[in-house]
Amino acid sequence: MRPFLLLTALLVACVQASMAKKMCPNAVIFNSYNFPTYYLTQRGNGEMGIAIGNGTRFVERDALDGTKDGISLESLSQPGYFLCNVDNIIKLVKTDKSALFNREASFLLEKAGEGYYRFKSTTHSKHYLRHQSMKLKLMSWTDTNLFKADSSFGVVCASDKLFKLDVCDGEFHLISKNYPKYSVKAGIDVISTISTTNGTRLKFVTPALNGNPRAVSIESAEKPGHFLNTVADHFVMMTKFENTAEFRNASTFKVVIMSNGYVRLQSLRNPRHYIRHSEFKLRLERWAETKLYDQDSSWKIDCALIPCETKAFVYNPAYENARGPHCEFAPPKWWQISPFCKDLPANRPSPINIEMGLCKNKSAKVKKIGLGKGWHDERKFIVKNNGHSIQADAVNSADLTVTGGHLNGTYNCFQFHFHWGSAANVEKGIGSEHRLFDATGKALPTPMEVHIVCKRQELSMSKAINTTDAITVLGGFIHQMNPKDHDGWAGHVIAQVLSNMTELFKPVGHGAVVSAKDVETVELQLRDLLPESLHRFVNYDGAFTTPSCNPVAQWHLFTDSMKIRKELLLKFTKTFFDKAKKRPMVDNFRPVMSRHGREIRCSFSNKEASPEEVKKVASETRVVS
Repeated sequence: MRPFLLLTALLVACVQASMAKKMCPNAVIFNSYNFPTYYLTQRGNGEMGIAIGNGTRFVERDALDGTKDGISLESLSQPGYFLCNVDNIIKLVKTDKSALFNREASFLLEKAGEGYYRFKSTTHSKHYLRHQSMKLKLMSWTDTNLFKADSSFGVVCASDKLFKLDVCDGEFHLISKNYPKYSVKAGIDVISTISTTNGTRLKFVTPALNGNPRAVSIESAEKPGHFLNTVADHFVMMTKFENTAEFRNASTFKVVIMSNGYVRLQSLRNPRHYIRHSEFKLRLERWAETKLYDQDSSWKIDCALIPCETKAFVYNPAYENARGPHCEFAPPKWWQISPFCKDLPANRPSPINIEMGLCKNKSAKVKKIGLGKGWHDERKFIVKNNGHSIQADAVNSADLTVTGGHLNGTYNCFQFHFHWGSAANVEKGIGSEHRLFDATGKALPTPMEVHIVCKRQELSMSKAINTTDAITVLGGFIHQMNPKDHDGWAGHVIAQVLSNMTELFKPVGHGAVVSAKDVETVELQLRDLLPESLHRFVNYDGAFTTPSCNPVAQWHLFTDSMKIRKELLLKFTKTFFDKAKKRPMVDNFRPVMSRHGREIRCSFSNKEASPEEVKKVASETRVVS
């Protein structure tokens, strides 16, 4: 090649490399591949994570440590602060090229698909940015689909980003920038104000009432059909919808997103007019170049997910917000605690309906379930009310192992817990999380379900709950026995678990550190919590049934029934969700989720699963239609 042509080719290559490194001309926002509506966002203490909203805006800089083709990301709203690794936690940290810390703020971009990238550390070999439990971390690469998805981020140029109307799943509060403890309170047919008391829950409606697809109207989530509207003297009120051009135009606004994450609400009927608070009242006023106007017209869209110290969940919608506004969520809102709780195919949600008619026979390929020595010995378990179930933790789970089935390796079983119905539902045979249907499609009575939770032996718990199929749950269905029958194995064990029930009235809270008075210790054989025969089971790829709903569980559900006395079943309904003993712990099962085409694999042949046999099993229990 001639020198001139060689030089030209080199120049073109350099320009192309530079262009590839610069993703956006101005600011850039990153969203999660796994959860597209979640953006990289600054959390408390400068830590970064993913959350629904507008995301933190970054400016692309050359790598601070000088790495060729490397990149550092500077916060647009906090100049001098860069995305930086601090002990494997990603934070916004003040640094520059001269700082020793600059190498922790330097990354190489790797393409992860059309429009998606991964950030590889220039300092730590094979380490990438990844979100885990909503936090952004620097983690060693593992070749799993979950890691690949959680380490991939979409690029959204700030100038291209339209306001997302799916923030907060449709409901939000408007918080004043000037008075962060004040939110918009919009009573019906009165002038709207800002107040420290519970603000009005609002919803965006798009297209706007006047039909504009790039504008919104703001509806009351508490009083549907009522909209923020500008009236005489430009006061803002929440009024009932009127099908007039005047009303529709007066209720239409443009959402203007500012670089600091706040928004302004601009009237399209009166350009240059914005909603602001003046003397705590909401007005539509013409823009003024003053600091006070800037602050009084700036609003934070706040989902107000959990303004409490800890996130919590409940099963009964009537118990929502029992510890304060937005402190607890019922199952339909669990996704606000963790995005894995959304009913999406990628989340492999559990529980599901187990329909024998859809069961795929894998008996020729499946291995027999094998239990370790510890299953047959008396072992100590610490029993407690964890705030949503009666749970028993093994003091030593070293030889409480399980192999076979559809498991890849050896798993240690460390905990078991129960799910059950109310007294009325127990009579109806309702209370288990998974619902069992025979080959004819008839629902079988399953008023209780026991879950024995196990993790892959070689993994720590923190790693297992984030690794696909590193958890298995052995599930058993518990039925109400006939009055003339004697307690089986399961009844004996459950009687031991409940032997000191008065101590379990007091919930210690999910994940709490408890004192000895809040728990009891029992000795039992874990084998007694599974059916006599382990040959008949179904298996599917699933997830945890409680937040954070991680999609990492292999479910093995034994279809042979276990039977206990009605009195024992009803004793579970005497526990409580709360220490005040006002909220009975009943119906603590998550509603069944969509199967999303997942295969249900069975360990027995179609002949074994015939309607006649299933009916025989059902006839041995008390079936209440």
